[in-house]
Amino acid sequence: MQSEDSGAANRISLFGGFRIENETAGPLRLTGKRGPAIIAYLARCPGMAATRERLADLLWGDSDAEHSRNSLRQALSVLRQDLAREGVDLIHSSGELIALRPELVQVDVEKFETGLSARSTQDLAKALANYIGPFLDGLYLGSNTFDDWITSERDRLLGRALESFEKLARLVDPDAGLILADRILTMEPTREESYRLKMELLLACGQRDRAIRTYEACRSMLKKEFGVEAGPETRALWQSLLLAADDASNVQSTNGVPSSQRLGRPSISVADFVNLTGKQGDDFFAKGLVQDITTALSEVADYVVLAALPPEKSGPGEEAKTPGIFRARYILSGSVQRSGNGLRVNVQLVDAAGGHHVWAQKFDGHSENALEFQDRIAQSVVLAVILELQLTNWKVRDKSPPGIPEVRRLVNEALMKYFEMTRDSLLVGIELAERAFSIGPDNARAKRTLSIVISMGVAFGALPRERGVIERAVELAEAAVRAVPDDEIARCILSFALESCGRIDEAIAECRHAISLNPSYPTGHGDISMLFALRGQVDEAVREANEAIRLGTHDVIDFWRHHGLVVALFAGGDNQRALEAARKVVRTKPGFVRGALYWAATASATGNNEEASRAIHHCLSQLPHLNLSNVCPGFVPRYVKDHHHSRFLEMLSRAGLPSS
Repeated sequence: MQSEDSGAANRISLFGGFRIENETAGPLRLTGKRGPAIIAYLARCPGMAATRERLADLLWGDSDAEHSRNSLRQALSVLRQDLAREGVDLIHSSGELIALRPELVQVDVEKFETGLSARSTQDLAKALANYIGPFLDGLYLGSNTFDDWITSERDRLLGRALESFEKLARLVDPDAGLILADRILTMEPTREESYRLKMELLLACGQRDRAIRTYEACRSMLKKEFGVEAGPETRALWQSLLLAADDASNVQSTNGVPSSQRLGRPSISVADFVNLTGKQGDDFFAKGLVQDITTALSEVADYVVLAALPPEKSGPGEEAKTPGIFRARYILSGSVQRSGNGLRVNVQLVDAAGGHHVWAQKFDGHSENALEFQDRIAQSVVLAVILELQLTNWKVRDKSPPGIPEVRRLVNEALMKYFEMTRDSLLVGIELAERAFSIGPDNARAKRTLSIVISMGVAFGALPRERGVIERAVELAEAAVRAVPDDEIARCILSFALESCGRIDEAIAECRHAISLNPSYPTGHGDISMLFALRGQVDEAVREANEAIRLGTHDVIDFWRHHGLVVALFAGGDNQRALEAARKVVRTKPGFVRGALYWAATASATGNNEEASRAIHHCLSQLPHLNLSNVCPGFVPRYVKDHHHSRFLEMLSRAGLPSS
C-alpha cells in the first residue's frame, strides 16, 4: 500500500457510504451505482482483483451469462471514462481478471481492520476513527447477490467495531468510556452487552442511580424489541446495584476487591515476576516477559487487564499495599530462576476473590535464546489463561492430563482457533491438533481436541462430510473417553461426533453421562438439547437449551445453544420464535451455514419469502454446491421423524434451494 507522500493516491471510503477522492483532483464523481459497486467490491477482494464472471454474477445475477457479461463491459467502459475525465488510471484488466492498482489505493476499511490489533490505546482509537458509519451505507443495487454481500460485510464490520469500541471504553478512564458507551448504543441500540458496559462505567464513576436507570432502559428496550427479559448477567449486575450502598464504588469489600471491578467481564492484573537468582540480566528478562504478557492479554476483548501499581505504604511500619493488583478479579504472577544457561519460569493464576489457584505451569528454556523463549512463554500463558478462565466460567475442571509442553501449547492454539469458529480458523485448528496428536499420540487432550475440530470443521463446511472423516472423529473421541472416563469434556465431544454420523441415541447417552458428571456444564445441556430437538422431543429440547444459555452466560459458543433452540422450535411448529432465534444465530456467526439454512427454513415457514431467499443466497455464497439432495442428511443432521425432515426440506425448497 503506497503512503500518502509517495505519489498520487486515491482514498476509497466505504464506511458511511461510498466516496473516492484523488489527492490531486479531489472528490471523483462516478455515474450511477454500478461503478462504485465495482470499485467497492474490488477494494475488498484479495489482491484487489476479481474475475469478470464473478463481477457479472455479483452485479447482474438475475440475467443470463451473455447479458450479464455485456452489462459488465458497459459498466466498466463508463467507469473508465469517469476516471479518465479526472486523469485517474485506477482500473486495469488482464484476461479474465479485473483489478484496482493496489499501489495507488488507500481503503478506510483496510486501515480499520489492520489497526484493530493495535497494542496502544492511541493506535486503537486511531483505527476506530475510520468507522464513521455502516459499510456502504445507502448503496443498494437490487441485485440479491451483491446486496447480500453488502449486508454480510456490514454486519461483520459493525460487530468488530462494537467489540473494539467496547474494548477501548474499558481501557480509557471511566468518563471517556461513558462517551464511547453512548456512541456504541447509538450504533446498535438493541445490544444488551453495551447497556451492561454503561452500567459498569457509571458505577466506576460513582453514579449508581444512573446505572440503575440504564438497566431500566435496557429492560424496556428488550421487552419492546424482542419480547424478552434482560439476561442473567445483566440482572445480576442490576441486583448488585440495588444491594450496594450509595458509596459502594469507593469502598473496598472484605477481600479487598472494589465492587466496580468485581462486576462485568473478568479483570486480570499481571504482577511483576520475581527474579529468584538475583542476576541483573534476568531482571530485564522478567520485566520484558511481564510487558509481553500484559500487552497480549490487553488485545483479548473478553478480559479487562489492569496495570499493577507500585507498592505504597500508608504509614511508618505499615505493610506495603498494591492497589493495582487487588482491584483485579484474577492475579497472574510468576518467578524467573537460572541454572547456568538454563532458565525456568513459573507462572500461576490466582482467583483474588476466592483465594484459590486457577492454573499454574512451568516453562524451561535457554538464555542464549531469551527473546524467542520470552515470546513463546507469553503466547502460551495467554492461551492457557483464556482457556482456563473459560473452563472456570463453565465450572469445569479439566481431568485429562495436559501432556508435555509442546503438546499442551499446540492443543491450546488449536482450541483458540476452534473457538474462533470460521472455516479458515477450523482448518488451522485441525492442522495444529494433528501436530499435537503426532507428537503425543497417547495424549487424551490431543485426541479429543482433534476430534472436535474435525467434527466442527464438517459442521462449518471446512471439511467434506465423508464417512471416513466422521468415523475418525468418533474413534479419537472414544479413545479419549477410554483414557479418562470421568472427563465430561471428552464425553460431549464424543456425543457431537456420534451426532454427526446419525447415532442419536448413543449421543444422548454420552450427554447424559457428561451432565451426571457435572450438572453445571453448559455444553452438556446445549448438546443434549440439539439431540432432543432432532428426535422431536420439543419440550425437553427447549428446556435444556434455555438451561445451557443460562449457564453459558454469553460465552463464545453461545450461538450453538441458540441454534439448538431453533431446531427445537421449528420441529414444534413455533415458526416465529424459531425465526427470531435463527436471526440471532446468523448475526452472531454469519459463517455458520447450518444456522443460515434454518434461517431460510423458518423465514419460509413464516411467509417471509424475500428474507428466505436472502438466506439461501447467503448459504450458496459460502457453499455453492448445496442443494436439496445433499443438504440433509449430509450437511445438516436429519430429524429422526419423517414429517419433521420432509417439512424442513419443503421450506428450503420454497426458499429457493436448488433441487440438485
